[in-house]
Amino acid sequence: MRFPLRFSSLPVCLLLGITGIRAQISLVDDLQRPIVLPRPATRIVSLAPSITESLFAIGAGDQVVGVTEYCNYPPEAQSRRHVGGMINPSIETIVGLQPDLILFSMEGNQRQDFTILTALHVPAFVTNPRNLDDINRSLLQLGILTGHRREAMALTDSLARRAALLKAHIGPVRTRTLLFVSVQPLVAVGVRTFLNELLVDAGGDNLAASTGLTYPPMSREVVLRQDPAVLLIASDVLDSAQSIAALYPEWSRLSAVRENRVYRVNADLISRPGPRAVDGLATLITYLQTGHP
Repeated sequence: MRFPLRFSSLPVCLLLGITGIRAQISLVDDLQRPIVLPRPATRIVSLAPSITESLFAIGAGDQVVGVTEYCNYPPEAQSRRHVGGMINPSIETIVGLQPDLILFSMEGNQRQDFTILTALHVPAFVTNPRNLDDINRSLLQLGILTGHRREAMALTDSLARRAALLKAHIGPVRTRTLLFVSVQPLVAVGVRTFLNELLVDAGGDNLAASTGLTYPPMSREVVLRQDPAVLLIASDVLDSAQSIAALYPEWSRLSAVRENRVYRVNADLISRPGPRAVDGLATLITYLQTGHP
């Protein structure tokens, strides 16, 4: 069971206290839990690919001692000790690494693992970015926790400026879109998700948002009735965009199929709320606004 999403809207406070010559770090995470470190963390276990990418992006890669088997970017992250998956990490391996900080994601990590690890009194921090602004907030938090605040500030400034430039070129007309994270069965991206926020930022009219669900199952008949102008499919669930016609032959009548606007999108770029999300935004804008990959 994942962490409950209702915590995502809670405010986060950033405080940095100085005690003598030693910097005491005090933060509140996205579960509204206070965390206090006597000094920046130097032995970090990251339990989510987005967090791992963020740590390396702010210059804290050398402080990372453990990652999940899904942490494949940047390439040097794969040389760190693997602690298992996001939903089934090895508690024994994590403890053996003697971390001074464990970083959790509210989506993907399990509540039971969080409970077990925090009971061992190892400092833990939970992050849950829901949009591009949240990603920048998370990067700044990680910068403070690792002693790379200046680098994090420079990165967030760069990302914010690039995102603003990208969104400035989006026209007023919204593109009727469906984004699938599974094709057998059909599961689309709905509301209250990072993927939906990114899709909307790119100028998409997410047809699955009307369900009110985060990841609604959909029938092939409903897709036909909605007739999206663009179909987006996560790259890890389909080997090619053309394969969708073989799975659902009747979709040949869809506007997206007739106009050749079915795209397979790099899942890592659009599903990880980390520094490469702006690359994901740029990719989605290209598909939705220009119609060319």
